Amino acid sequence: MSGRGHILGLAAAVLLAGCSGEGVTRTDQGAIERRWSDGQLPRYGGPRPGATNTAPLKVGLLLPLTGRYAAYGQSLLNAAALALFDAPSERAVDLLPRDTGGTPEGAAAAAVDAAAAGAGVLIGPALEASAAAAQRSVGASGAPLLMLSGDRRLAASGAFVAGHAPAALATQIVDFAYRRGVRVIAGLGPDTRAASEALLGMQAAAQARGMTIVSTGVLRGPMAEPELHAAIAQVLQAIGPDGALFLPFPAESLPPIARSIQAVSGGRSPILLGLADWDSIGLATLPSFGRAFFAGPDPAQTAAFRRRYAAFFGSAPPRDAALVYDLVATAQVAGSAAPGRGLSAYALEAPGGFVGVEGPFRLTREGAARRAYSIVGIVGGRLQAIEPASAGLLAN
Repeated sequence: MSGRGHILGLAAAVLLAGCSGEGVTRTDQGAIERRWSDGQLPRYGGPRPGATNTAPLKVGLLLPLTGRYAAYGQSLLNAAALALFDAPSERAVDLLPRDTGGTPEGAAAAAVDAAAAGAGVLIGPALEASAAAAQRSVGASGAPLLMLSGDRRLAASGAFVAGHAPAALATQIVDFAYRRGVRVIAGLGPDTRAASEALLGMQAAAQARGMTIVSTGVLRGPMAEPELHAAIAQVLQAIGPDGALFLPFPAESLPPIARSIQAVSGGRSPILLGLADWDSIGLATLPSFGRAFFAGPDPAQTAAFRRRYAAFFGSAPPRDAALVYDLVATAQVAGSAAPGRGLSAYALEAPGGFVGVEGPFRLTREGAARRAYSIVGIVGGRLQAIEPASAGLLAN
């Protein structure tokens, strides 16, 4: 795909605000050309097949468009519209937004309604608690479901867990540390399901590589500064000067941890390992994080997407916006060569996978997304992909 993309029907994209009815169709009226800030659009699935299918593909979007999470849902709908106009397609595509109201019951009803309206593929729900309800409700419809969740327990044939799995992120960052010579590792995380999965993934990856795991701990609830200092000091002493500390904490929890590391490390930055959402904080400004690395999407690519989104919609996108963008574009490209009105799970399970804003990924027959991540570190005071994502990881 060339570096120049066509944004078709821009007015329709902007007017999606509040839409939850009959949907939006890509149109060729008023074509406008735009260029990504870095001159390169994401590419999906490589070269386009010579599609001849003229039946429109209806893409159901299960999003919270009313209630507490309405602004978040609207932002994801904006991202879906942007993908509709960016991605290459030789087949008409209709977006069918359906309001989940931000509840599991609403998600189930929205999924049934979208399937009844002829959706050939469903994307969402946006909220973790609603994913299982939507999955149960669409089983008989035959429409593939692309969930934003990273919870592998929900994976099933035709129901894809397309989000970021903590254990997979942990595996790739541990592999990086091992290749850099780290042989001793410890883990310390919050008392959450995602962190527990990440710590288990770290342990499995370290054991597979013959690394020494000196400790794996959980910090339960907010800790007073002296207690946090003591916990950090103990684990840093255990790993020694050449070991690594895996910290599957969300980015907003890192500042007090950084201050504790600074207080007890004697001014020497330890090797710190983390997960994808570390890109949402000024990591380079945190004390003692000079040797911090995490697995995640390429910061340059995600930054380009954020700039593009902001240029069209006047605000910064939420974290899941790039994921929705990738999944809508994936459905659009896969649908170009799919026969009939729908889109089979098989069409989404392309052996070569897809490459989107959030990097290479492949949807597997078991219902899990296999993703390849960049390894991101701090170079010159800025986040930079020091190892690009390798699509070769998708073949295993």
